[in-house]
Amino acid sequence: MGEQWGFYFDADSCMGCNACAIACKNRHDTDAGHVDWRRVETVSEGEFPDYEETNISLSCMHCEDAPCEEVCPTGAIEKRESDGIVTIDQDKCIGCGYCGWACPYGAPQYGDDGLMQKCNLCLDKGPGSGADAPSKNEQQANGEALEPACVDECVGDALDAGPVGELLDKASQEAAERFEQNRTNVIIDSTGENSVTGMQGIRQATEDS
Repeated sequence: MGEQWGFYFDADSCMGCNACAIACKNRHDTDAGHVDWRRVETVSEGEFPDYEETNISLSCMHCEDAPCEEVCPTGAIEKRESDGIVTIDQDKCIGCGYCGWACPYGAPQYGDDGLMQKCNLCLDKGPGSGADAPSKNEQQANGEALEPACVDECVGDALDAGPVGELLDKASQEAAERFEQNRTNVIIDSTGENSVTGMQGIRQATEDS
């Protein structure tokens, strides 16, 4: 199995500006409005005066055991062994929506053609792209890897992407431990006093959206 790729997200550095979501839409030319490969949700905790809000930038989590892949009846969704990225082959997709029901994070999106599309960690550009793209590891070795648009345009440097081992090197011990317990390919960090973090924040954001 090749080195697994994923995202790193620092909740304390996210200012909720939505630059990541807009950059993603622009790069992949996704349908305006209802198709969001990446989105920013605001979650809250407590009551005044002990009230706190946290911005959570969400996309596909590229799960270790991807539930969308398990329920796809045509084999259109693949968790790639070469780089750990979950891709969709739109030539096989029938638009049944099972993946959308199975995903707890709201990652699968459906364009005007009814076919599933989602974040592919910028393996390539455009809806349905990435399924036949070379491994992200191979792209990086050849100097051809696209920096994910969300990472490239993040104003607060809250997002990063790369091999999971390298991302863990920059994460706090608490974030690394959360990652080992949940095994998505996204490391959620909080270096300050932010309490609505990790999978707690992700779950709340997806429930509220």
